[in-house]
Amino acid sequence: MSSYTPYRYQLKPYSGPASRGQCPSCGPHGHRRTFVPYVDTRTGELLPAEYGRCNREEACGYHQSPYQVEAGGLNYKDRLYQQSRSIQLVDMPRKVYARGPGQSPQLASSYTLPAELLEQSMRGYKRNRLASLLQQHFGASVATDLLKRFQIGTSDYWPGACVFWQVDTYQRVRGGQVVQFDAEGHTVKTTTGGETKRRTSWVHTALIAHYTRRGQQPPAWLSEYQEKAPKSPCLFGLSQLVNTPATHPLAIVESPKTAVLCTPYFPSFTWLAVGSLSYLNAGRLGPLLGRSIVLFPDASESGRAFTEWSRRAEELRRQGFRVEVSDLLEQHATAEQKLAGIDLADLLLEQWPGYPPSWDEAQATALLFSNA
Repeated sequence: MSSYTPYRYQLKPYSGPASRGQCPSCGPHGHRRTFVPYVDTRTGELLPAEYGRCNREEACGYHQSPYQVEAGGLNYKDRLYQQSRSIQLVDMPRKVYARGPGQSPQLASSYTLPAELLEQSMRGYKRNRLASLLQQHFGASVATDLLKRFQIGTSDYWPGACVFWQVDTYQRVRGGQVVQFDAEGHTVKTTTGGETKRRTSWVHTALIAHYTRRGQQPPAWLSEYQEKAPKSPCLFGLSQLVNTPATHPLAIVESPKTAVLCTPYFPSFTWLAVGSLSYLNAGRLGPLLGRSIVLFPDASESGRAFTEWSRRAEELRRQGFRVEVSDLLEQHATAEQKLAGIDLADLLLEQWPGYPPSWDEAQATALLFSNA
């Protein structure tokens, strides 16, 4: 698997004293060579002088990111896009592609989280159980590539928890799901008062809990996000499309973990996750319009997932989407596996202790279901 870089704008790697400059916050009389500028990885050019980070974190702490929302509700990248398209964005509207005959697309506000939250979370992988699982199954190189490709973060909300960030095709951080897995890669469940719950939450919920524990009032932007932002606002893994040819087929599953695990096993697809059985709709799939899509529903005893996604696929086709539904699990999963509601990730974790790179997709598929 080739190295994958999710960010167009990155801090310039150190290549000697000349690669560092004067911090705009420290001023002309401050320390020299402490400022790390941002660079455009596509052009190799430096961003305007205000974008960068001062290495004097305690004494100065200056950090201006091109992904940080600025006055007017846009970040640097959004402003460039606005200028290039000569359009007017108000509160960062987005098109909702779902529409009926004779109806025009509706506009809705896109609420985002600061990109710094994502950037700060992409560390601490030694205590991240999902990161450990990926390394165990794929080795350090592939695991590192997957963590970068899907921009998976680490959370202290629960011990060993990870963050599945939802980043759209404009690299805007639309949300983040916090999940605690056990050592085998299963979501941890807790029972309180006779009620069993999965340990899943959202970044904004964890942040508000953090402020509450400290007796502090959450910032206004966080309260507004909690009140107005939609749940699971976009597909997980969507930012991959920036580097994915339009002719490359896409695969959609329900769980983000499944999308991550399937990527090295079945590289002929670009894997995305919708987050829930009921979240599959034209609004979330809008950025995929015109691309070839294959849906991989979870197994179920009654076949509900396959039936429901088949029905929704028909609706999507009427709205112009190129989408098909795979019956892989329906045909090959055992009765016990269907009763448990397994998905592709469950089979991979159960049957394969590691990934031999020499296996191609056809061999992997055959071996995966050899005991079915």
